[in-house]
Amino acid sequence: METVDIQENLKNTLYDKSYTCPICNRGFTAKAIKVGKNQVVSVDSDLYAKYSVVNPILYDVLSCPNCGYAAVTKSFDTLLPKQKEWIKAQLSASYKPCAYSEYTTIKEAIHKHKMALLTCITKKGKTGEQAYIVLHIAWLYRDLEDEQNEISFLQRAYEGFEEALSKERFPIFGLDDVTVMYMLADIGYRLGKLDAAKRYLSTVITSPGVSSRIKDRALELKEKVMRSA
Repeated sequence: METVDIQENLKNTLYDKSYTCPICNRGFTAKAIKVGKNQVVSVDSDLYAKYSVVNPILYDVLSCPNCGYAAVTKSFDTLLPKQKEWIKAQLSASYKPCAYSEYTTIKEAIHKHKMALLTCITKKGKTGEQAYIVLHIAWLYRDLEDEQNEISFLQRAYEGFEEALSKERFPIFGLDDVTVMYMLADIGYRLGKLDAAKRYLSTVITSPGVSSRIKDRALELKEKVMRSA
């Protein structure tokens, strides 16, 4: 009965949305979440949000079933002509189609995100975009309780966001620099980088205009870091 209820909730929350692939120009459909049908119920300390019906990250990567082009929804159509050439030559030419379930599983979402990461690297995408994808992979591994892979990808996300802070313009996919610094502090804490976590927290707490939500989380995290130091 519980499985039936989950399926029914997914049917009521998701719908088929049409897309046109910017690489092969062929149409396909992918599941998307209806507005107002999915509510946040909790948020992990590194801002990984948990939802009432479905995890949006499961459906955040669009993967063309025809040529293999994959990207997070926010960057799916933002390709330069040269990037399209690279993807066609290096990815699409050797792509072998794979079947996914009607409702994306966590393991399938990880595979799609890794395809999106490979695509991002192939198109020479910015470090911040790569870090964003890598962080989502880490979170999906957390849902699988695969701590080894979670930590490995958190480390990669940490390094990527650090580099992006020094070289790239923010916001990145809706994340401003202060939010990313807070996330770096939390990830740093998880990775045992306590001195770095303190530095980032100090910047977050003293930043003008920081939201009360982030500041409160930063103060709470600071107490945890100080107890561990």
